[in-house]
Amino acid sequence: MNGATYHVTTPAQLDRYREEQRRAEERLARSVERTGQLGRAMCAKPSPARMKRALSVLALSALAACGGGGGGGGGGGGFAPIAAAPASAPVDEAPAAHFVAEPLKLNPVNPGCTSALDTHVECPLIANDEPIGVGVPAGTYVKFTNKTDGYLQIDSIQAATAETRLWSEYCAYVGELVTGQHRPGVGEVGCSSKQIGENYPTIRWGANTGLSIAPGEVIYLNSHTEPGYTGHTYAMSVRAQTTGLHAWRQPQQDAVIYCDGQQQSTAGTPWRNETDRDLHLSGASIYSESANSSAGPNTLNGPACIYVMTADGSTKYQNCDAALRSRGEVSFPAVTIAPGEYVSAQGVNSCSAPAVWDWAAFLRVW
Repeated sequence: MNGATYHVTTPAQLDRYREEQRRAEERLARSVERTGQLGRAMCAKPSPARMKRALSVLALSALAACGGGGGGGGGGGGFAPIAAAPASAPVDEAPAAHFVAEPLKLNPVNPGCTSALDTHVECPLIANDEPIGVGVPAGTYVKFTNKTDGYLQIDSIQAATAETRLWSEYCAYVGELVTGQHRPGVGEVGCSSKQIGENYPTIRWGANTGLSIAPGEVIYLNSHTEPGYTGHTYAMSVRAQTTGLHAWRQPQQDAVIYCDGQQQSTAGTPWRNETDRDLHLSGASIYSESANSSAGPNTLNGPACIYVMTADGSTKYQNCDAALRSRGEVSFPAVTIAPGEYVSAQGVNSCSAPAVWDWAAFLRVW
């Protein structure tokens, strides 16, 4: 709660306290509405934390003064640019009221987590019949390390927070706590966002598959609530690997895109199969924040497509299923990515300035 706190001992002090509380709640309500409409237009530019994928603690400190760096505009096209024409986007208005779901309550098994400095909590990653996890205070991330001798598989991740009046997100990262990937499968591997009054959708990597974590490998969990931070509880379903895979992010780097009323595309930054064997693609986990009311806040109003290209850039496979436009899970029959071939994904959206939007596909590769 913003505003002063008083020891209530007299009627006059009680009235003063109630007035301060009322004003603080009005300010919060106005802030939430502007966040939904303008992507934190009170900053010099829309806050990259608006859909920033829960930045690392070092980056978070740089954003504290509301001046932190930002995503660039939409990137150039890939090998097979999306040509379908989305409907024009209307001027977006925040809804007058929000349905507020009962906050999700999680009770994971603590695998033996310990605090490390003031920035994070460290936990062993273990296979367990019940979900493992921990609750952490605001501004704290969790680092899980596979200290076993075998590969583990994370089938799902859930997160819960008591905050119901603010937009929020959390993300998972393998190996590096960075908002993107410099190597396929290393870095950001999944994200989930919730609108005001919602609970988080669960992060998954397929119905019968899960994220592969090698011996000694680390997975981080981190969250961000606009315009600040709140405590979160995380719960992961972990077992010995049987159907593990990797999550290749597309586009490779996160880049919040500034709405300009025109059709815009995410960057075309394909990954190349640098191995000497065939790889397989069988679906994607979609993160989508569209900043438009025509299709919904988590659905692009333009097409989204996944491509597999041959070594010379010719399109070998193209999937533009409508489900790729919206947050959630998409599965399809496995497609082969031969050595030297490329895989890419792009989304198209249009929305009104000064809002921002973001989209990513975490491709299931094995």
